[in-house]
Amino acid sequence: MRYCGSKRKFMKYLLPILTKDMDENTLFVDLFGGGMNVVCEIPSEPKIAVDYNKYVIALWKELQENGMNNIPTEVSEEMYNDIKLDYINHTNKYEDYIIGYVGTCCSFGGSWFNGYARFNPNKNEDHIKEAYNGLKKQVENFIGLKKTVFLHRTYNMVLLDKNDIVYCDPPYASTKKYESDFNNDAFWEWAREASKKVKKLYVSEYDAPSDFKCIWQMDKKDSLGTRKGKKQNTKVEKLFVYNGK
Repeated sequence: MRYCGSKRKFMKYLLPILTKDMDENTLFVDLFGGGMNVVCEIPSEPKIAVDYNKYVIALWKELQENGMNNIPTEVSEEMYNDIKLDYINHTNKYEDYIIGYVGTCCSFGGSWFNGYARFNPNKNEDHIKEAYNGLKKQVENFIGLKKTVFLHRTYNMVLLDKNDIVYCDPPYASTKKYESDFNNDAFWEWAREASKKVKKLYVSEYDAPSDFKCIWQMDKKDSLGTRKGKKQNTKVEKLFVYNGK
């Protein structure tokens, strides 16, 4: 799924780390599910996927129930703007799952209503078509889709258990591209306490407080295409675990 901050390209590296301590008693919990590009590849049933954006959760519940049957194959710029206005003004013209699909998949960089992802004639790229086909492929290959529990919650409102493996991909401190504001300091304080209660807790970020240890990292291109001169900026994607006492 086209989604800002997606970890899809890193999953071949992250999957062995996230699953190495799993057994028959483990429940995998993705607390910032978003585009579900992580949880869709976790080979266990059931599992939990959480997100604070109710429209994204509505989209995934729709996909779980009806697949791609009700997802529009084409979204014009006029339709995009009409749906954006419906979202802003809460006029309830469109179903929540349609707002979720258009707000992410049909937006530039997969960033929430960040502008219509229009056709790129220079590269012959039809971003709307690519978004639809990419989501369709993900739904078809989503491991345990029917048994995944999708929850509209904040990360700190989910009850966790000692056998859980928890993955967190929160809005990064240096970015402001999601549907709502996020308190990163409060998150790290919560992560310290949660790490003591569960089997394993992993956090994706660019940086972390000193009491968190980086266990994996890889360079990535800036997802929104920012540049320094003619060179596209790169950042270092990292995975952390709590290293405190």
